[in-house]
Amino acid sequence: MTDNQIIAGAQRQAELEAAKAAFFASGGRVVEIAGFTYKPLPFRKHPESTCKIPKGVQQGARQQRSKERAAVIAEMAKTMTCREVSKALGIPQNTLWTMSQREGFTFVAGCQGRRKTPYTDEAADAKLAERIIALRDVGLSRHQVEKHIGIGNSVLVRIITAYQIDFPKRGERT
Repeated sequence: MTDNQIIAGAQRQAELEAAKAAFFASGGRVVEIAGFTYKPLPFRKHPESTCKIPKGVQQGARQQRSKERAAVIAEMAKTMTCREVSKALGIPQNTLWTMSQREGFTFVAGCQGRRKTPYTDEAADAKLAERIIALRDVGLSRHQVEKHIGIGNSVLVRIITAYQIDFPKRGERT
């Protein structure tokens, strides 16, 4: 600090002391005011818990109707897929699946993208089996037979297993 700052601070202190003396001389009194005291928030009061019905225990007319509806759906599920039951009753499929898990019944498996009627024709398969045997005897590989006839591997394997044709894979030949 510099000397000027010290002198200015001393002058302000002297003025303050003079103001205090004038205040007390005019009859003023010092009143002490209570300071801030911290008061914590009150504890939270939770409502009393009521006795709840445990899950799985169902009571009342609504639950009885639900059980009856589940029994009807379980009977339908023996012969119908979930999608068919959903269309027949107008109930969403996810509701039916949830109900089936809760009640312990299953629906008939749907085709899930597969054809309902197979592509196979017994007469056509017999002709293909004869051609496969003939091409095998000539010495063609499975892949070459597929390309020559114009069929896929799954059709070739299906016919080989259905007609019990001995057509080893490349690595199994002797």
